[in-house]
Amino acid sequence: MRFEKSWIIVRKEFSEFRKNKYILYSLFLMPILMAVVLPTVYLVPISTFATPPANHPLDLGISIVQELQGSNLSNGTAENIRFFNTNLDNMIVYKCEFFNCSIVNSVVRDSNLTSSTITNSVVEHSNLRFSATTDSSTPGSLFLGSQSESEKYLVLIIDSLLMFFVLIPAIIPTVIASYSFVGEKLNKSLEPLLATPTSDTELLMGKTLAIFIPSVLVTWISLLPAVIIVDLVTYPILGYYILPNMIWIIGVFFVAPLFCILSVLVNVIISARVSDVRTSQQIGSIVVLPAIAFFIVALAGIVVLNEVYMLLFGTAILAIDLVVFYVALRVFQREEILVKWK
Repeated sequence: MRFEKSWIIVRKEFSEFRKNKYILYSLFLMPILMAVVLPTVYLVPISTFATPPANHPLDLGISIVQELQGSNLSNGTAENIRFFNTNLDNMIVYKCEFFNCSIVNSVVRDSNLTSSTITNSVVEHSNLRFSATTDSSTPGSLFLGSQSESEKYLVLIIDSLLMFFVLIPAIIPTVIASYSFVGEKLNKSLEPLLATPTSDTELLMGKTLAIFIPSVLVTWISLLPAVIIVDLVTYPILGYYILPNMIWIIGVFFVAPLFCILSVLVNVIISARVSDVRTSQQIGSIVVLPAIAFFIVALAGIVVLNEVYMLLFGTAILAIDLVVFYVALRVFQREEILVKWK
């Protein structure tokens, strides 16, 4: 394959794109919507109700008079006791300290809880350090050294916004690629293009690169305003700038380009097989479904949205890209396209 031949096709495609207002609108409006509007709409209401991080623990005035270790307590009350590795069930507790304890179906007030688990309980006006809550309420309490429930939810929403940056390079090719061959047909420029002294591989590579380059570039450019907006909105609640993090770096610079390649190849094949722009766009948009499904599974808690799963997801898309590229080379026949559209 001669890359210089493919690059000639790329340059020719770029000149055509500049004349197409629909392609220009897609390259401009899609990043604004995904990188500016949606993060603002999602995060501002949530951050309004989130609890800001605690800088200093509450002064509770606890005076310990007794210590208990490795006990199991239920159906009672406790005050001014320090608990170690203790299980409490259906208890009312006041001004106590807990270390590595399990608290279930209880009411706790004015206490310090460290490395403990709280389930189906109420923890009021207390300090929680590295403690996890499940189906519990914590009115007036501070989370020290760990995230509150509102913070955890906010971080989950931020990670879910990464889906938009995978969708940008997957959706834009459905617009550009639909004009890649259908537009050539309508402009009466397809026959001269297919008659040029280029191989099918060079022609397909040129078409693919012409769509891939602008789609990925606008995705990477739109990352900057999105990061700024997310950090400005969430810093008062989280106390640190959450973006960019490794999950987003893998998603934007590894998964998104691979998904773009998949979308480009699928849409170029479809565009070469149909003779209507709308039909090409509608069929080609199906390629975004795997990305949406992955993030829905992550938001549902079935998998954890972390670096490992992002790398595995990207590797799976890479394997699919290789298969689709092989199929594209097999089915992309210029003679058939010319005969079909004569």
